[in-house]
Order: sequence, then structure tokens, then C-alpha cells
Amino acid sequence: MFELKNKNGVEYYTVPSFESTGAVRHCYTTKHGGVSKNEYESMNLRLNCSDSRENVEENFRIICDTIGMNFKNLVFSNQVHSDKIYNVTKKDCGKGLFRDKIQEADALICAESGIPIVIFTADCVPVYFLDPKKRVAAIAHSGWKGTVADIAGQTARKMIHEYGCREEDILAAIGPHIGVCHFEVGGKVADIFREAFGEWALVRKEKYHVDMQKVIIRQLADEGIKNVACANMCTYCNGDMFFSHRLTNGRRGVCAAMMEII
Repeated sequence: MFELKNKNGVEYYTVPSFESTGAVRHCYTTKHGGVSKNEYESMNLRLNCSDSRENVEENFRIICDTIGMNFKNLVFSNQVHSDKIYNVTKKDCGKGLFRDKIQEADALICAESGIPIVIFTADCVPVYFLDPKKRVAAIAHSGWKGTVADIAGQTARKMIHEYGCREEDILAAIGPHIGVCHFEVGGKVADIFREAFGEWALVRKEKYHVDMQKVIIRQLADEGIKNVACANMCTYCNGDMFFSHRLTNGRRGVCAAMMEII
């Protein structure tokens, strides 16, 4: 489960199992508590859109001040729905907001303290990872293409093989995303999921729907990751709380999954 927090009007979610370790600061943002207007109201963290850069920077400052992060150290990448994973270090501080983004990466891993890593979503699945013993944190952006490419499983493998994490020590969390109730896909995408995972990944209603959470939980289990907290919140159904690309036909901001080792 995820837990809703409200601090001075800024609403965000945290994962109790992560909080109890004392090893990280983290959140999944909502639409509430920022300064943006219209379709971006109000905590929009999307750059390169018709919202002003000043608004977006102020929103970053607000959420970082709220959860105790240094927004000048934020690190985020150019997300391209790939299976590429980037190892973040101190040299990357500020990339995304104050320096050029890390190019083409849909998952970030960091084993150094004080570096907030950030992944953006507006229906896609944010997947958090934490090894509190090795003090390694990671977040993956698992859109449907990244899910087919097993970016969540690959992130877990990288933590295990490159950072020395043990499967039993890794905590994972699956944040808010478009649920099977609204993730309707066309025949070609259904065929891709059927070929990759089998019929169990699909739900047949009037058209095919994909259960992304079910697939990702299976991928994590295949890597030995059994401790998985799930938000169980659909971004489409909860459009008053989260930005949803499908609900708004693309007229929206983005929410962010953020985490740093303390």
C-alpha cells in the first residue's frame, strides 16, 4: 500500500515499508499543491510544454522543500520507453532541470546519498526499488514498451549483479498507473503482450485490456523480488488526483516518482 500525506496543502504518497527503513526520502506526487494553471493545475512537473518554466521550477522547489530534498541536485533523464538503465552518481547532480538531461534512460539507479532520482509518469507505471542494507535506490518508468522489454526485471538484475544486492533485501513498490480497467489496447499491442507473456496478461472485455501490475509483479518474482507494495490506484479513475494521458487526450502535466538515499 501507499500512504497519502498532506503537508501545507501539498499532497503526495509514500510507501510505508520504505519509510520504516529510515534509508530514503521518497514520494509519488499528485496534482495538488503547486502553482500551475489550466490543464496543468497545479503540481505539474512537465518541462517542454505550454506551462511556463518558472511554474515548473517552482513546483519542483515546493515538492522538494516539502519532502526535504535539494531540488538543485535532482537527476532525471530523457524517457523514451526503452529498457535502458543509467547509474547515477554525484557528477549527475542537476541534470534535467539545470543541466542537459541524461539521454535515453527509463530507469535510474543510485547508491550515493543526497541525490534525488526522478521518473515521470502520466499513466505509465513507476516502479521503485530499495535495498536498505546496501543503500541502493532505483526507479523505473515501465510504459507498455518498457514492460514488454522487462525494464523492471532488468533494474532488479542490475542491482543484484552490479551493486551486490540480495534478492531478499530488495523492497519494491508499484505506484499509481493506468489500471486494467482502462488500459484498452488494439490488436497489435495485444498480440505483442500475448507473444511476450501469454494469454494471462490480457483481459478480454469488448476489446483487450492489459494488466500491467500483474505482469510487473510476475517479472519481479522471476528475479526473486517478493516484497512488493502496490498503490492499487488507477490514474484514469483518479484523474482528480493524478495526471492521466489517456483521460485527457494528452492535455496534461506529469506526476513524478522521486527518491534519494539519506
